[in-house]
Amino acid sequence: MFAGFDYGTSNCSIGVWQNGAVRLLPVEGRNSLIASTLYAPKPDLELNHRDDVLDMSTQSFDALKFGNDALQAYLRDPTQGYFVKSPKSFLGAKGLNERIKDRFISVVAAMMGNVKRNAESHLDQAIDQVIIGRPVNFQGTGGAAENQQALQMLVAAAHEAGFADVAFLFEPMAAAMEYEASLESEEKILVVDIGGGTTDCSFVLIGPSRREVKNRDADILGHAGERQGGNDYDQALALHSVMPTFGFGDHLKSGLPIPNTYFVDAVSTNDVNAQQRYFSRTTGERLDVFVREGVHPRRIARLARLREVRSTYRLLNEVERAKVNLSEHETAAVGLGFLNEAVEVVCDRKGFGRSTTRLLDRLSDLISETLKQGQTRPDVVYLTGGMAGAPVVRQHLEKVFGRLPLTDSDHFGSVTTGLTIWARNQFT
Repeated sequence: MFAGFDYGTSNCSIGVWQNGAVRLLPVEGRNSLIASTLYAPKPDLELNHRDDVLDMSTQSFDALKFGNDALQAYLRDPTQGYFVKSPKSFLGAKGLNERIKDRFISVVAAMMGNVKRNAESHLDQAIDQVIIGRPVNFQGTGGAAENQQALQMLVAAAHEAGFADVAFLFEPMAAAMEYEASLESEEKILVVDIGGGTTDCSFVLIGPSRREVKNRDADILGHAGERQGGNDYDQALALHSVMPTFGFGDHLKSGLPIPNTYFVDAVSTNDVNAQQRYFSRTTGERLDVFVREGVHPRRIARLARLREVRSTYRLLNEVERAKVNLSEHETAAVGLGFLNEAVEVVCDRKGFGRSTTRLLDRLSDLISETLKQGQTRPDVVYLTGGMAGAPVVRQHLEKVFGRLPLTDSDHFGSVTTGLTIWARNQFT
């Protein structure tokens, strides 16, 4: 049986073709989405393999927690066990040694295996062929080499998870195919996909006569993407609105500023090198000095405490929740009770907008780059990805496109649907 698998930075989902239509399968209770998180009770937990495939029947696999269960286990005690969120963000990182690569492959394989197992529990057969979505560019600075590294790691992980045949499709192209399924005539469509870890734009020619074509490369009029997504908007909000409570922008009694690096590293939970620097002994020693010599020692002590209890993911989880609330409200609070302080930081929508200026400018650049490649004007702009629905992004896009219509997809399901449609095209 074949499937379309959206292994996303923020969430995972999987779909199959049944009774002439796409069916998104439950993967966490009744939900068709599961957060891309994993928790192991022991940092050195080793997963068992048989014939290069994860053995999901072993006690070591059963000890793992995924999705919301993983997050709750981490929140109960961040200092115990091994917690990882959005491992897809790290696959394109430059300079990963083989040991680290193997570690990430095992983590991704476990997450994929969990999705596969849960999905198959609702079917009468195993899923052995899969189309996996991929961004135009993974999160990395090395270009094609890091993209190739990420794809190789995803293939290895998918095979370990039990998938026999693995192929890829650009995520915005998958969203275009979901839209194409409802068309009665040809259109030129610009897909803007703002996910958790990447932003991708694809300018695509679609229509009923093209649905059964096996190779759609000629229909891609333009393509651009980079490592910039919802996580970056979370970090911008954290740095602008929350980190001043941790000493961001403060000075030492000598008049020298406290370096911004420590605050940026603390909120960069999707950057393995930044997190390693923040939790290093050297950073701990420097923060102790800043507490003694800072003009506002209590604030910088919070940054030291955040490091001590290893709660950077928890902080960004609270910030993400506030970001979502700002879609409906003018203000939202970030609680710091997990640091044993009855402190709330109030964020506001205008401040969030100011913090995202650089990100929105880059979004405009990606759109311009894609349209320039196409050398024509799209009929429709199709929005997908969780961040595409945020008011700050929507208002920016309305200014960029003027009267050109913006059409919303199912922001969290369109890519999976399109991947499943393409899997039917490729595997039948």
